[in-house]
Amino acid sequence: MGISLDEQSGHFSFEHNGVLIGPWSASVIVNGQTHTASAAIQTSASEAILQFADIGLLWSFTARERDGGETLELWSILQNTSETALSLGLVRPFALAGEVDLWDPSATVVQPLPGVIKQRAVHRLADPECPRDSKIKAQFYNSVSRRALQVGFVTFCRADTVVAHTADEAGRLLSLEASCDYAGWELGGGEMTEIEAFTLSLGTCPYAQLESWADRAAERCAPRTWEDVPLGWLGWSWVDAFNVENYEATLLRNCRAMRERLGGHDLRYVWVSIGNLAGGTPGDWLSWNYENFPSGPEGLAAKLNELGFRLGLWCGPFYICSALEDTVEELGDALLERDGELMVVRPEWSYGDHGRLPKAKRPCIYALDPSHPRAQAWIRKVFTTYREWGVRYYMIDFLNAGAGAIGPHVYDSHHDQQLVAGPEAYQSFLRVIREACGDDTYLLSSSGPMVHNAGIVDAIRTGNDFGEGRQISPDSFFYPASFVINSSGFWTGPLFALRNQACSYYTHRKLYINDSGNVLTVDSPLPLEDARLHATIHTLGGSPAMVGDDIDRMAPDRLDILRKTFPRPRDVAKPLDLFDTPHPDHPHLFHRHIATAWGQYHVLAVYNFGAHELRQDIAWEQLGVDPEQQLAVWEFWNQQYVGTFSGSVEAVVPAASVRVYRLTGDAARPGLLGTDMHILMGEMEVRRCQWDADSMTLFGHAWRPGTEVGHVFLRAPAGLAVVDPRELWVAKDARDNSLVIKKRLDFAREDNGWSVQFKHIQ
Repeated sequence: MGISLDEQSGHFSFEHNGVLIGPWSASVIVNGQTHTASAAIQTSASEAILQFADIGLLWSFTARERDGGETLELWSILQNTSETALSLGLVRPFALAGEVDLWDPSATVVQPLPGVIKQRAVHRLADPECPRDSKIKAQFYNSVSRRALQVGFVTFCRADTVVAHTADEAGRLLSLEASCDYAGWELGGGEMTEIEAFTLSLGTCPYAQLESWADRAAERCAPRTWEDVPLGWLGWSWVDAFNVENYEATLLRNCRAMRERLGGHDLRYVWVSIGNLAGGTPGDWLSWNYENFPSGPEGLAAKLNELGFRLGLWCGPFYICSALEDTVEELGDALLERDGELMVVRPEWSYGDHGRLPKAKRPCIYALDPSHPRAQAWIRKVFTTYREWGVRYYMIDFLNAGAGAIGPHVYDSHHDQQLVAGPEAYQSFLRVIREACGDDTYLLSSSGPMVHNAGIVDAIRTGNDFGEGRQISPDSFFYPASFVINSSGFWTGPLFALRNQACSYYTHRKLYINDSGNVLTVDSPLPLEDARLHATIHTLGGSPAMVGDDIDRMAPDRLDILRKTFPRPRDVAKPLDLFDTPHPDHPHLFHRHIATAWGQYHVLAVYNFGAHELRQDIAWEQLGVDPEQQLAVWEFWNQQYVGTFSGSVEAVVPAASVRVYRLTGDAARPGLLGTDMHILMGEMEVRRCQWDADSMTLFGHAWRPGTEVGHVFLRAPAGLAVVDPRELWVAKDARDNSLVIKKRLDFAREDNGWSVQFKHIQ
């Protein structure tokens, strides 16, 4: 075992491949006082006990090594051997004081994990804006020594787990500790409790450590599995269905338009947000807005079912609006308090009817106690009724309101003291929702905890309100419009979404589905390059999507961009430069290696949010490809044959743009270069592509809905000619003499394939 315990000092150390972390101490805060061990005993190579004789506490540890010895897990139990209950505070299994040698400090970066959704980035330790606290885990990496260090926990559902560090202005790591806060929870006399499992990894690859952490965390939190990629419609971007048009009429005409204009694509959900609520008032969840939806809830669900859609709703389950005075009085102590007063989690509610009030007269929002039986009964009734109405999709929002110390709203106390404040109390409330809405209902969470929702929700919105519009309300930034353009860094813009997609890629379909795309809006007057950026982020993220555009009225060329994102893949692209582009920069390179039954290839998206052209060398080693191998390169948005290269290729991306490259091997024979039908250029629309050397023929077959027309682009190396060029567009590349061939596919016809025979020429 790489771990050792110094019985005299009670300190631990861990060594792997000649790198030592330690010695570190462990301590507990009990009854408000910090205690260190009075005795330490190593009972075996993998087990140890720390004794706290003054308070009658035993802390027993079991060490496990994972990842070939690179990773240590410390599973531990606290046992109260006294007859008196002990009030637990911070439990620290790891506290490393003094400078931590992470090698060249100027090259050391950290990826922290916030407790709730906010803009994420990798930071240099020397960056004064670097967050010093991280929830659950922190990932360090030094690009000079190529050493990676991960410190944190692989369980996190009871106590608030934090990894904290300090650093000086040069980037030297001065201290590092990991703790879990039991927030006064009492361990009864003679009782024991399992502590959140600590983990420490020493290696060379931060990506491998992140991916391993997600695998190991999933072993304990029993993630839900939702097999498909949910797609549907929200609207909002270009139509104000609150103040300008009727919400139900807008929704139904768009559902009909989706069946007519996007027929064959599996859009199945409609997300109604706020407009179903009488007055748009949070907390008044079962009061239906018949002005917006005159058919009523069951009638609306029935009309949607006839069109092949399922009704979805927005809900902020912890939210109670102060305008609901009778409800506030009825709930009483089932509402959380801060400093002895009702805790205000949102000072102003600006949606629905309240958005038309002067700012000073808008109501505030209170929060339900997640552990209170009255609050749980309240929310159970809401979601049980919704299920009876036919609701099968939810975006549950503003969950930070009841999350306690996970997020910004730390409450005085909660009702059920058998539950630890924070994660355990919070999860008890979410489990009520999960049970009431049913296993066949898609549950997406937003604006609150992320990882702490694993095992309960199906998906986490990992980023911002990307792609969303707003009702046209005075005193909002959007006013007097419904959508904001030309600001990639805005709350609804793509840069925030891309950063968070990169920083959370490793949890996708391991702990939950990463919904990094949120709402897909591509219609003008959004600039064309922005529409391409939006579509690429959605597709490379493997992300579900709600469409924000008015499908009924949108321009055909922009509708075609939308089609290029359907169907959605399950997998997420990996950010190749996550640890090489620290704040204020952002990752630019997102890669997928795609393996199909008919072949394999690489897709690389290169994003440039800067004001100037980006030129970026892409080395084959970054893609896991032999540097000697020749790859043919095609760019999707320009429909351009870039050339055939070995070792590397230079990506050229204009300002505020994205380019998507397809790289394929076997350049010595004819093959598929790309398509114009789907951004991934093969995985989702090509069913077969095969080269027959005997007949010198390239066969293939593709699928798209019957209303569509598309093209495949083929390449043949120099020295070959097409035997029969009819119905083909054949071009010769002046640089390498290869042929670039376009074949039109009309999917209204039964035969959606190609068969192109070649011959040798001098």
